[in-house]
This record gives sequence, C-alpha cells and structure tokens, in this order.
Amino acid sequence: NYDQAIPAFKVVLAEEQNEFSEESLSKLSQIYLYKENFNDALPLLDRLELEANSPENITYAQSNLMKGYFETKAFDFAIVYGKKILLKDKLDANLRNDAKLIIARASFKTEDLSTAKEFYNEVEKNTTGEVKAEALFYNAYFKNKNEDFEESNKVVQKLIAKYSNYKYWGVKSYVIMAKNYYGLNDAYQATYVLENIIKNFGEFEDIIEEAKTGLNKIKINEAKTNNSVTPK
Repeated sequence: NYDQAIPAFKVVLAEEQNEFSEESLSKLSQIYLYKENFNDALPLLDRLELEANSPENITYAQSNLMKGYFETKAFDFAIVYGKKILLKDKLDANLRNDAKLIIARASFKTEDLSTAKEFYNEVEKNTTGEVKAEALFYNAYFKNKNEDFEESNKVVQKLIAKYSNYKYWGVKSYVIMAKNYYGLNDAYQATYVLENIIKNFGEFEDIIEEAKTGLNKIKINEAKTNNSVTPK
C-alpha cells in the first residue's frame, strides 16, 4: 500500500533525526524509485547517503543516486557516483558491473569517448546477454572511429552470430558494418546493407533514420563521380 505509506514516512522524516529516520529514508526512496519518481527520490537518497549508519544503506543510496542521475540525464553526477562505488573494497560483482556500465554510457553521452571506450571494454569482459551485445556494439563503433574497418566488421559478425536474440544491437551494428564497407571503398556493399536495414527493420525508428542519413551521404559522395547515382 505504497500510496498510504508515503504520508506516514513523510511525517517521520519531518521530525528531527531519530531512530526511524534512516529506515524511513530507505523505504520512502524505494517507493519513489518503484514509481520512477526520480525528482522525489534523489533528495531522499542524498540525505540517506549523509545520515546513514549502515554501510548497506550508504551503498544503496550511492548506487541509486548513480542510476537516478543517469535516468534524469545528469550524466556528470552519474559518473561521479559510479566512480564512488568502484572505490569500495567489498562490492557485489553485479553492482560493480552496473557502475562500469553507467560510467561507460554516461561518458559516451558527454562525449568523453576515451572513458566510454575504457569502461565498455571492461563491461565486455565481465558481462553476458544484452549488456554484452551493447558492449560489443561499442567495440565495433570505436574500431570504426579508428578506421580499423576490417577488425570492426569482425566484431559486428561476432555480435550477430552469438547475440542475435538482442535484435536492436544487431541491427544497429549493421549500420557500423555499412560504414566499414564504405571505409574500405566498397560503396556497393555499404549501400546494400543500409537499404536492407531500411527495408526490413522499420520497428527501430532511430536506426532507420541513421541508415537513411548514411545512405544519402553515400549517394551524394558517389554522385560526384558517377552521374547515374541520384541522391534524394
């Protein structure tokens, strides 16, 4: 009965600090996190980090501050809390991997590509499933950025062969493959891959837009030397 619990916890927290404050901060923040109400959860987690006596509650506060700041696009703060968590001596392996993943994602969002690459490499070593597929995508992405086109395509092929269940990352990696082909001066293969993405994967609107943009760039570039190619 979360809605009934909220006002009661608020009454406790309005009083001076007492024996029920720490648990009330923990419980009320859990309710807000469950409701994805980060605006109300974050101040409680801030206070819990400062006031808690229990190491478990401090870790709980810091890990959810990390996640909450990421969800609210406060990426710099998410990175700060991710690094705080990684400094702990005794740390659950799943939480360690979560912190590395948040740092990688947030660093990419803030265009700190060297840090993003470093932490995605760490994530790739220690995870499975969809997170592994995401890390492999970024491995291919960074290899493409470094113009290591053939190695980037090998990573894409590994992703598609072993993690085909995670369709979003597989389709997204095809865009990298097309860029690699174009980097290898194979405009035909690059065009073929992008056209197939546009034709067959309409459920991923962001990827379709990226593929269309890439295809149009290729057509514009190729039209400069081949008048039979007409960009839209």
